Amino acid sequence: MSATASQPSVKTSSVELERLQAKVQSLVAPNFCTGTLPLETSAGKLFYCKGSASDSSFLSFTDGGLQDGDIQKLVEACQQATFGRGGQDVLDESYRKAWKLDVTQFSTQFDLARSGIMETVHDQLLHYEKNTLKLEPQLYKLNIYGPGSFFKPHVDTPQSEKLFASLVVVLPTTHNGGNLLLGKDGSLFNFDSSKLVFHPETKAPQIAFAAFYSDIEHEVLPVEDGYRITLTYNLHLADTDLPIPKALSDTLASLKSALLDLISNPQILPNGGALGFGLLYQYPINPKFQKDLVKFAGALKGNDALVKTACSSIGLDVAVMVGYDLVDEDEKHWISDKIHPGGEVFDEFFSSVFRKKGG
Repeated sequence: MSATASQPSVKTSSVELERLQAKVQSLVAPNFCTGTLPLETSAGKLFYCKGSASDSSFLSFTDGGLQDGDIQKLVEACQQATFGRGGQDVLDESYRKAWKLDVTQFSTQFDLARSGIMETVHDQLLHYEKNTLKLEPQLYKLNIYGPGSFFKPHVDTPQSEKLFASLVVVLPTTHNGGNLLLGKDGSLFNFDSSKLVFHPETKAPQIAFAAFYSDIEHEVLPVEDGYRITLTYNLHLADTDLPIPKALSDTLASLKSALLDLISNPQILPNGGALGFGLLYQYPINPKFQKDLVKFAGALKGNDALVKTACSSIGLDVAVMVGYDLVDEDEKHWISDKIHPGGEVFDEFFSSVFRKKGG
C-alpha cells in the first residue's frame, strides 16, 4: 500500500521513517473477537437427517442435559471432516480428525442475525474502515470434535475473493479440551469453549463464539472428553447503501499525529514521493476475475485498514499496489495497481521505488 505526498523537503531522514515504522508496528488493530450470549429457549434445537427426510431427528441444547449417547446419534449422521490442500478436499486423520455435516443435512433454530453477534464482529473486524462495506455471513458447516479429535495448525482455504473472516459458534455441550488457538501456538488467543458454554454461576447454557480474519493461522487442540459441536460461518464482504459510522479512536489519532509529524519534516521527501507500507494480512485474489485493485482497496483488515484510514484522513492519496520482481530486466522492480499473472510479489521492493521517487 502506498500513500503519495507533495511536501517539499531537503533530504530523506531514515530516522524519521524508522520512527514511523515503529509507531505502525506498535499499534495493534483488532484481528479477532470472542464472546458469549445466553441461548434462548426458542433457539436451542438442531434438526438433522442421516439420509432421507424420514431418517431425521433433533437435539435440544436448551436444558444442558445432553448425554454423549444423544450426540453419538448425530455423529452417526456425519461424514469424516476433510480440509483444503492444494485446491482439493483432503481426508487425512493424522492432520484433522473430526466429523462434519453439510448445510443440506441440518437446520438450526439459532438465528445469527437476531443474536447480535454480527454487530460485535463487524465493529471489531472492520473497526478502522470508513466505507460502506458490511460482512455477510454464510453458514458453511457443522463440525463435531469428540474424544481424541483435533485439527492441526492451518489457514482456512478461501472459498472466494470476498472471503474476509471466519466465525465459529460453539453450541453448549459438556466437553474438556478442544481449545481453539488463534495465531501460532495460540499467540493471539486461547479460546477455551469448555469454560464458556455454561454460565459460571447459574450453569445456564450459553453460545460461545470466535471470529477472526481468514488468513490467521489457527488450530483445534485434542478434545479430552465429551463432544465439541460448532457451527462455522464464512464472512464475506458485501456492499451496502448505508454508511457505517466510525469513531476516531486514540489508536487512529496517534498514527495520524505520527504521519503529520513525518510529512511536515523539511527533510522528508524533497521532491514529493511515496510512502509504502507492506500489508500485514493476506488477501485472496484470483487473477482470472480480479485484475483491478481499486475495489480491493476498500476491504483492508486490521492494521492495514488503520494505516489506510490515517493516510486518507490527512489528505494523502492512498492506493493498494502490487510489487513485481523482474530479475531478467534492467528495471528490476516495479509496482502496479493491476494483477499481472506470472509476477512475483515482494515487500522489499519499496526501498528502490522510494529512491527513484526522491524518497
